[in-house]
Amino acid sequence: MAAARSLAIADDPAAWAALGFGVDAAGAIALGPLALHLVGREAGEGIVALELDRAVAGDADGLPLRAAPPGQTAGAPHPNGAQAVDHVVALTDDRDRTADALAAAGGDVRRRGGPPALPAPMAFVRFGPLIVEVAARKGTVPFLARWWGVTVTVEDLDVASAIVGVQPRLAVQPGRRILTVPRSAGLSTALALMSPRV
Repeated sequence: MAAARSLAIADDPAAWAALGFGVDAAGAIALGPLALHLVGREAGEGIVALELDRAVAGDADGLPLRAAPPGQTAGAPHPNGAQAVDHVVALTDDRDRTADALAAAGGDVRRRGGPPALPAPMAFVRFGPLIVEVAARKGTVPFLARWWGVTVTVEDLDVASAIVGVQPRLAVQPGRRILTVPRSAGLSTALALMSPRV
């Protein structure tokens, strides 16, 4: 199984720092065993690659994958209490096609399901410490999968809420709460902050 080491995100480090993330001088955010590499808007938009512990060829059904850069992120304290990446979301028009492509790239498909137990046809694929949540969104035009957003676990969601300025709501997972960072924060990827697992 391949293991995720980091996510490359085309964002300005200052936008994440304003949300209470500790960003180091290289534009990296250490979150448990993973890192977010903020590579700037000139690199594109949103999550530009899932970075793995091994060399990979291209993408998985449209989802960019690449080998993680060498070295480790030093880490900086997070005023918002960020602890770890909870999961990353990928949108697709075909759950099984995308899940199978991620499995071929070294992922471990842990679960597939759909309504009524889940809000949409979904698969959960593990890359070491990271879960990729594959969510199918049907439309009139077929499309390849794309990275949509990232969810970060924080120690105290009320502290994070005060920094972000958004009220939490109940999450789908029992006993947890979540807040969605508004686009006005200046991020090019969707970001949610979530209370720890019960």
